[in-house]
Amino acid sequence: MRRSVRLTVFACAAALALAVVAIAAASYTPSMGIFQATYKPGGAGVVTIVVAQEKADDPTARIVIYAPLGYTATLNQAPGTTIGEVSAHVQILDLSPTNVFPLSGPVKVDNPGNYPAATNLCTPGVTHEAVWTLNAALASQPANPIPVYVDHTTGAEAAFSSAKMTVCFRDPTLAAADPRRSPNGTKFLDAAFSVKGVFKNPASAGNQLWRSLFTPYTPGTGAPNAAGTREAQGVVPMPYRISIKRIRKARRGFFRLAGVVNIAGTAPSGVGLTLFAGVKGKSGVTFKAVASTKTRKGKYAFNRRLPKKVTYLFVERPPTSVACAVPLVTCTSSIVSNAISGVVRVAPPPKRRR
Repeated sequence: MRRSVRLTVFACAAALALAVVAIAAASYTPSMGIFQATYKPGGAGVVTIVVAQEKADDPTARIVIYAPLGYTATLNQAPGTTIGEVSAHVQILDLSPTNVFPLSGPVKVDNPGNYPAATNLCTPGVTHEAVWTLNAALASQPANPIPVYVDHTTGAEAAFSSAKMTVCFRDPTLAAADPRRSPNGTKFLDAAFSVKGVFKNPASAGNQLWRSLFTPYTPGTGAPNAAGTREAQGVVPMPYRISIKRIRKARRGFFRLAGVVNIAGTAPSGVGLTLFAGVKGKSGVTFKAVASTKTRKGKYAFNRRLPKKVTYLFVERPPTSVACAVPLVTCTSSIVSNAISGVVRVAPPPKRRR
């Protein structure tokens, strides 16, 4: 598969992830999804973490994200190394009370020594193994880096996790003159940040449970509302794979795609799948959903008319909501990761000679 096609597939998946993670709000209903380049036990690749809240929610003060037991986290990257990318949506209350603004930029490794334990308001008194910065910014504007504090877990946290990531935000609802206020009244809404060369999957098969704890502010006070802390979960099946191939036996004028879905070592029935198709344009391949089906004992098939232009197709099991596992605190959402097949190229039928 060509690079341009591959990148478009991943971009499409990221957009779907953000759309699914945004769940209808009550008062404070954050959510999280985990999306990986590989779901092979023992495999290693890019891991994308998506966290979100609603516009109507109280602003978020702090998020702690826990990687499950069995994951290996490598935290010795050199300061200055770019390890991923971040895209986000925020409100900037000083510019507009209603509009949402997109931000993007690199994820970089920083020196933990730049964040002394004695003066760190996010995690006071704690010295961290690693610090990443989310350098998301408006187009053509400088970034206001947000640190993510990363550590292997110890004590009670090590009973259910291998590593944790902590990020804090300032309160956008404080008075403009208050030094504790977020820059320009910026309110976090959602973010998808990816890291490469950090996480290695557990060696065993099964469903892996990522956890996150979101703590909101009591608006207008700058004080975190600890009692309002909510949990959001991300379920990652391993192994998790959708095979795809073109079946040559199809009726005239049609083509047939078929494959098998493997979810944590099982081949279940009733799993919803979506077929995406796209043609190549000036900016690459833009995919759109064209059909859907459900598995039967793990198997699926799509029958389609032969295209008029060279068309690229792939199958996705979209992110799905499930009931929360036993939570640490009140849980607002649990989302199973998506899985994407490879890409199949289908050409138009040859023109008949007159």
